Amino acid sequence: MSRTLLPSFLLERRLDPVSVIGAALVAMANGRGMRPVASALGVPHETVRGWRRRYRARAPTLVAGFVALAVGLGAMVTELSGEPERAGLEALAMAWTQARQRLGERVVGVFEFASLVSGGELLTHTRPPWAGLGGAALMPPVPVSPSQRSSS
Repeated sequence: MSRTLLPSFLLERRLDPVSVIGAALVAMANGRGMRPVASALGVPHETVRGWRRRYRARAPTLVAGFVALAVGLGAMVTELSGEPERAGLEALAMAWTQARQRLGERVVGVFEFASLVSGGELLTHTRPPWAGLGGAALMPPVPVSPSQRSSS
């Protein structure tokens, strides 16, 4: 496996900037359909569908990770949405806000921040997005899926 250094505006294996992907995820979490979102962003709807599919599958892990990061930065966790897609975005916003309060303007935009703290692996298929980041201080619990529970 080769390693490269990704800039904060990109995600691993994604062609579009993370700000475009993030805008799509926010719009869909707020109830907009995939086709209108794709049209507004000028990307194929299949691409937007892929982003949403990966994000939806990753959302419980992202919620745990972003909440752990927010708490690690000193945030008090507020109530999150019961919908994993929305909760993931809320937890990201909480972590980003806390980072901005502590570090000021040096903290990049919210989705660039998500790319940085996940090592560009926000929407990857196989690896947890935080493995190794921050050592033991940032090793959030990984939720067990129902299929994993039934096989053990």
